[in-house]
Amino acid sequence: IGPHNLFSGPQGSGGAMPAYPDEIQYSLKYEDDVYEYRHVLLPKSNAKAMLMITKGRRLLEEDEWRVLGVQQSLGWKHYEIHRPEPHVLLFRKELNWSQQQAQFYEDAPMAPAVPEVPEAQQPTQVDG
Repeated sequence: IGPHNLFSGPQGSGGAMPAYPDEIQYSLKYEDDVYEYRHVLLPKSNAKAMLMITKGRRLLEEDEWRVLGVQQSLGWKHYEIHRPEPHVLLFRKELNWSQQQAQFYEDAPMAPAVPEVPEAQQPTQVDG
């Protein structure tokens, strides 16, 4: 399924202007053997803000698409610019992303314990 099947009109509709929603719209998720995908359709004001950030020349970083109001779980990456409809953001996430993160934190070494300061070295409060 491509983005044109999720958000735009029928094939062959020519040079019609993009249809902007009144609020951010999220496609259903779908997947292949490696990734889960979704598309996000931005309202015109959010799309203009996105173009101010990227000039239409690069992908959005997570903090940037979140500033635009896109809300989704961790792990999603803006992976492609859909030139015919730049207000359609294409996202993907590795299918096993959550398991990878859980394993990372499970395998991470524990932080060393913070040593206690002996009572004699603790600062004293002076009454003034």
